[in-house]
Amino acid sequence: MQQFAAERKGLDYDKENNEIYLYHGTNCYRRWEINRTGSIEPGRNQHSFFTTSAKAAYAYARASCIRDLMPGSVNSLSAEPVVMKVKFNARTWVQVDFIQPILQLEEGKEERLTLAVLGPVLCNNIVDILHCTHGRRLGVSIESIKTFADGTFLESIRHLKEKLQQKRVDGWLLKKLGLMEQEIMVYLGGGNVPELSSDDHIRKLKQSNTKA
Repeated sequence: MQQFAAERKGLDYDKENNEIYLYHGTNCYRRWEINRTGSIEPGRNQHSFFTTSAKAAYAYARASCIRDLMPGSVNSLSAEPVVMKVKFNARTWVQVDFIQPILQLEEGKEERLTLAVLGPVLCNNIVDILHCTHGRRLGVSIESIKTFADGTFLESIRHLKEKLQQKRVDGWLLKKLGLMEQEIMVYLGGGNVPELSSDDHIRKLKQSNTKA
């Protein structure tokens, strides 16, 4: 690994710790899958592809977004290009299977390479996430990545669902027109009138449609 770093200019290499930093282009949905599984899983022919250039990895990330977009639907996670900065040390460097140049550059400019890595690459080796706008900005460490494990994502979806249901015309009409009937029925039964939420009215409306 020291020889590889010494023979190439512009490589992101930490000489003191003997670590080489490579870049992996993907999209935010795949990043979420990587967080969930705990590693960057190999793709074609059991290889994961990395580059020595963040710009080249960003081009791969945009291609990944185009590949994962489904016809007729737009997903903010799939449409978000993401570049992962990954460290390789003396132990993980043995996973590099082959190296090839990305393109021929003019003399004096930085050399760009593509590296094919065998097997999964653990999330512990990811040191930074670039270009992701889902609560992330450039230069923020991997430890501050927000995942779905803490329940905040599901809580946001529930809050959005409640707001949308409150604006439904059929739910509003059911609440206004059926409120008096419900109060009378409960009062005649000797009970107290319960407080009904928008979810209760939507559920009642669905039951009425099913019976019809």
